[in-house]
Amino acid sequence: MQRLLGAVIALSFAILIAQNAMAQQAATLIADRVELAQDRTLVAEGNVEILQGTAHVKAQRVTYDGTTDTLKIEGPIVLQDGESTVILASQAELSDGLENGILRGARLVLNQQLQIAAVEMQRVNGRYIQAYKVAATSCHVCETGRPPLWQIRAKRIVHDELEQQLYFDEAQLRVLDIPIFWLPRLRLPDPTLDRASGFLIPKLQSSSLIGWGVKAPYFFKLGDSRDLTVTPWLTNKSTTLELAYRQAFSEGRITWETYISRDDLTAEPIRWGILADGSFDLARNYTLAFDIEAASDASYLSEYDYSNKDRLDSAISLARTRAFDTSFVELVGIRSLRNGEDNGTFPGLILDARHSRNIDPGLLGGDALASLDFHSHYRSSDSQLDADGDGISDGLDVARASAELEWTREWAHRSGLLFGAKATGGIDLYALSNDPTFDSHAARGSAGAAVSVSMPFAKTNAAGVRHMIAPKVQLTWTGQTDANLPNEDSRFVELDSGNLFSFNRAPGRDIIEDGARIDAGLTWMRMAPQGRTSSLTIGRSERLSGTNSFTTTSGLKSDSSDWLLEGALDTGTGLNVVGRILLDNDYGVTKNELRASYEADRWEVSGAFAYLSADVDEDRTTNASELAIAAAYDIRRSFTLSGDLRYDFTTSSTTEAGLGLTYLNECVEVELSVSRNFTSSASVTPSTDFGLTIGLRGFGTSAIKASTPTTCH
Repeated sequence: MQRLLGAVIALSFAILIAQNAMAQQAATLIADRVELAQDRTLVAEGNVEILQGTAHVKAQRVTYDGTTDTLKIEGPIVLQDGESTVILASQAELSDGLENGILRGARLVLNQQLQIAAVEMQRVNGRYIQAYKVAATSCHVCETGRPPLWQIRAKRIVHDELEQQLYFDEAQLRVLDIPIFWLPRLRLPDPTLDRASGFLIPKLQSSSLIGWGVKAPYFFKLGDSRDLTVTPWLTNKSTTLELAYRQAFSEGRITWETYISRDDLTAEPIRWGILADGSFDLARNYTLAFDIEAASDASYLSEYDYSNKDRLDSAISLARTRAFDTSFVELVGIRSLRNGEDNGTFPGLILDARHSRNIDPGLLGGDALASLDFHSHYRSSDSQLDADGDGISDGLDVARASAELEWTREWAHRSGLLFGAKATGGIDLYALSNDPTFDSHAARGSAGAAVSVSMPFAKTNAAGVRHMIAPKVQLTWTGQTDANLPNEDSRFVELDSGNLFSFNRAPGRDIIEDGARIDAGLTWMRMAPQGRTSSLTIGRSERLSGTNSFTTTSGLKSDSSDWLLEGALDTGTGLNVVGRILLDNDYGVTKNELRASYEADRWEVSGAFAYLSADVDEDRTTNASELAIAAAYDIRRSFTLSGDLRYDFTTSSTTEAGLGLTYLNECVEVELSVSRNFTSSASVTPSTDFGLTIGLRGFGTSAIKASTPTTCH
């Protein structure tokens, strides 16, 4: 009844405020007990709440003087303005609709992260909060009196709620209450600000090649949709300027990074690199995309750890995907950084275009797909010699136009058998230059047909575990007209579950399988209600007629193909394993790939292993075998240890290794890292890098991550 009575009397309180400040928004007062005196004074006691606009005040006692339009509030007081600003105080005197006044023994909390304690605070025009003799920190403050990990002491702080900025006068940074440095003026974003111009977290970095130094990035907010980050990187061996520009459009975005360095590592006075990309949504469902990768020399990007790619590609593409058709065109320029690859004899300019459309096959039923393709690649060399012995001249240029029609249909019999049929036909027109071993113009026709039968089995037991077995056998025939053509887009072929039943297992159009063959495969899957799933696929092909141009380790060289085994396991408890292996007729391993990861409460680990046997046709004279591992472990509260390793079994040596230690709590993030690149070549020099980053959390939304808060003892 008391709170109901207080709510009724609050109407009188709102009328008083409206009479004295017509421009102000009316307030609502709720309390356990409210008294309205003849002298225009209102006293509210017990669980008092005042609501006006976005402001919400909680206190034990409030005295309102209608003559002066002021509030005297006795605490403990909680004043909340919006969702992100909370002020705790012992006493307060407010006026003008809670927009002006003085708070004593106050503590300001921003976005539940940054807290500012002050002897006195002033609230001005509902926009500014001025605090005197203050200490600001985002660390947990213990009641035992133990100092926080870090704090900023200042004579005065002004918080501009509109601009979301904090201004410090005579600021002093303290770590465990020990003064570290002093600044006469300091401006920092408050935790609610998404983007603002200013310095970002600096990083100390050391490299055996580049030297030791510091990166000090400065962020320029150029508007709501674009920004520029300028990062000077000064070391004892080099001077570098990094520029990163970003812009968002209503229908797209671009990112442009430029690096400029001066060092003594090469004879070049100035070294530079560019990495950029962007995409735009155009009219009629088209998408325009581009990326740029360029560097002054072959080793610049890797030495400065900007990119580890050994071939730089720049491209522009236009694509459209609709319900029944797709269109795509792309122009790519490639610069090779690999040892032994001459950019004059390397196909450095490539043009690809494709249009495909689903069509109604009419009385045949099923689905039909028609496609048109165009491909061209150009070498800057005009040499007609084959210096590297790969079967094509060093200056071969190629243009190819292709057309293909493919039809597929399936029938389900009441016995459970699933029958399928498919057919394809196509033509390829080639224009070749700078190679006397091939005709300047050539044409090739191809066709194929296949019939298949499968019988899937499925069973679910009493525990809800579902098993499915799907055996499939397919009889395939393909044929082509004779043509003397170079093979450049299908030199690396691998048998896998995705192409086991394809007409052509080659990834491109330069070679096409011909003859008849039988393809057989079996897939088993197990799905448990707890989320545990596993699968296994076994497949093989038997060639009945025809020849092919596949390599030895493709798995398809012999009439009897290699055995294909693929498996996957997901335990639902953090363990995931995926593997593929090819076994030759003597059950020797031709190729093997295994990936696994495990994630637990305190640690996670992932790894990948790959093995390729020697194959001269794939430019691999020895077996290649490599292992890569990455792991992270929460040592204890707030500490995380991480590491990665790449090991080459062929050379019995480590190629890359790294170790990192991160300390993270509610108010600070420290990252320490060391990495070593052991690879040595004409374009890559072995190097060791060290990095140290220290960030104070609580300023700006970019600092917010899940973390373990500090405890008090």
